[in-house]
Amino acid sequence: MAKKKTIKDVDEEKITKKKAKVKQDEVVDEKENKKIKKALKDDSNDSKDDEYEEVLEYEEETDEDYSVAKKGKKAKKKEGYFDLIGKELKKVVWPKFSEIIKYSLAVIIFCVLLCLFFEGINLLAAFIKELFS
Repeated sequence: MAKKKTIKDVDEEKITKKKAKVKQDEVVDEKENKKIKKALKDDSNDSKDDEYEEVLEYEEETDEDYSVAKKGKKAKKKEGYFDLIGKELKKVVWPKFSEIIKYSLAVIIFCVLLCLFFEGINLLAAFIKELFS
């Protein structure tokens, strides 16, 4: 006869599956770490020096910007107001002519319907007022 699984057995199976998954992920992570370490070792000292110099240059620039900003002077020439407007307008996705026509007609029809609705309410109120006057 087949043994019936209890809730405890099912929970233990789930736990063991999760542990196996975690171990597998750890192995993959270890392999990736080894590849990264190997790639870093393979890099020549020149590339490391270049990266180090770039970091130093960046730190110097930020230090200069901070010191200049602290003094209240402009660090770099900022873009003008109209330059920024031009950049933003280039990012805009303009609608096609057919879309403009479609949306314009929808707005006009909606406005006409609202006018008719409010005119109807006005006529109804005037009619009710006439009855009680």
